[in-house]
Amino acid sequence: MSVTKEEVLGWLGGKDESSGNLVDIPWQIKKYENYLVLESENVPFSIYLVFEQGFVKMFLKTGIETAVLENQERLSVYRVLLLLNRQLDLVKFMLDGMQEEIISRVDLELASLSKPELNDGMSLLLSSLYIMVKSLKLEEQFQQRITERMLMMVQDMIKTGKSRDDIMKYLVEKIGLSKAESQNIIAQLTGSAEDKQNGGMYA
Repeated sequence: MSVTKEEVLGWLGGKDESSGNLVDIPWQIKKYENYLVLESENVPFSIYLVFEQGFVKMFLKTGIETAVLENQERLSVYRVLLLLNRQLDLVKFMLDGMQEEIISRVDLELASLSKPELNDGMSLLLSSLYIMVKSLKLEEQFQQRITERMLMMVQDMIKTGKSRDDIMKYLVEKIGLSKAESQNIIAQLTGSAEDKQNGGMYA
C-alpha cells in the first residue's frame, strides 16, 4: 500500500536526539505551495521534498551555478557530473534554474517506501556531495562541511552497532569511495594505525 505525504512527514517528526539515523533527528519542516524544506542544526544543507506522481523527490541545492563559468570549465564540470551519474545508482546530479545550479536528487517510490528506505535515501543524498566535492576539487571550506557530515554519518553507524565490514561495504558500494578512502575515514574515528597508512582522504 502506498504511503502518504502525511505518513512521510510523521517519520520526519520524531525528533530523537539520540538516534543515529538522519530521518529521526530534529527537523524543522517549512511548508510551501509545491514543496517542503527540511532544515536541521546537524546537517549543513537544506533538503527539499516534492511529492508528485507517486514519488517523493528529495534534492539538495549546492549553490554552484554553472551558467557563469567559461565554456571549457563548464564542459569539464558537466563531464564530471555525467560520470558521477553513471557511478551512483540512486542519486543523480542535474542542473536547475536559469543559472544552471548543480543539484543532487533522489527519487523514492511511495508505493514501496518505508522509513528505513527514506533514511537510506537521505544518507545517500548527503553523502553524494562528498563525492562531487572531491571530483570537482572545490574550495577547502566547502570540502570541510561535507567531510564533517560524512564523519558524523560514519560515527552514527558505529554507534548503532554497524560492523567495520558493513561500514566499508556501504562507503565503497553505495557512496562510491575507494577502499583506501573508506579505510581512512574509519581510521579517523577508530584510530586504527593500519588504516592510516593508506594515505589521505583526498589522495
